Amino acid sequence: MTKTLLPVPTPKARRPHRFASRFHTDIYAPADRTIVRAHGEIDRATRTAFRAALTAGLQRPPSLLIVDLAGVSALGTSGLAVLLGVANRAAHAGIPIMIIGARPRVYRRFALTRLVDRLDVHPTPTTRTLISAADPATDPPISSAQG
Repeated sequence: MTKTLLPVPTPKARRPHRFASRFHTDIYAPADRTIVRAHGEIDRATRTAFRAALTAGLQRPPSLLIVDLAGVSALGTSGLAVLLGVANRAAHAGIPIMIIGARPRVYRRFALTRLVDRLDVHPTPTTRTLISAADPATDPPISSAQG
């Protein structure tokens, strides 16, 4: 298992340390799908790390790419743009993409921009129901990155 811990880029606006955004991703690869699980805020400061994780998920030839947003507290327009770009890339490669676990606040962003159907967004199920026998304690992610 490779674990990469990178410092979170500090945005131009100064925020107290206790409000600093923490973002990281985990990638799971059961036999027939790749699951990219994101945690934290997805915005301008973290879009590069988010794009890198999704691109890594597409590098493995999955029959389905699942993006789990259950751990995402905020999704900015930069995050939506990354998801659209990756969805277009996946479509060209013939790989379906599904976004799951969107919290109500995050799901509203998709609904307001009318991307729910285009990106196949679901507030449920969560990754736990999609990884049938995988237990994070015994079957760790194949990749974990912090940005």
